[in-house]
Amino acid sequence: VFIDTIVICTCTAMILLLVPQELTNGLVGMDLLQTAMQYHLGTFGTIFIAATLAMFSFSTFIGILFYARSNVAYLFGNKWCYQTAYKIVALVMLFIGGLAAYTTVWDLGDVGVGLMTIFNLIALYPMGGQALKALKKAGK
Repeated sequence: VFIDTIVICTCTAMILLLVPQELTNGLVGMDLLQTAMQYHLGTFGTIFIAATLAMFSFSTFIGILFYARSNVAYLFGNKWCYQTAYKIVALVMLFIGGLAAYTTVWDLGDVGVGLMTIFNLIALYPMGGQALKALKKAGK
């Protein structure tokens, strides 16, 4: 998270800020980034962005699949039928995500993070008392 948030996002912002404004007027999203990379690195810049985006997307998807598989196993049991149903749903979502506009995909991702936060808060609130007891016990 640190490398992604601090290093990569800061480098991307600096790359975007160092491009003459007349080259980037009206551009947003990937068009803006590819134009900036092409300005700094030529044709290699657009190839580099496409390759790194593909690797980052793949590694993120694999990580999320691992977390979700563990959650499915915890909630429903580590049975073949549940794991197979989960894998089919994941593949369908991957296919739909590949065809949808990137704004739709980001919006759905934001909804997913929001739902995850709400469910975590609902689960963590009742556990707060146990956490405070453990903290007091550890402090003695």
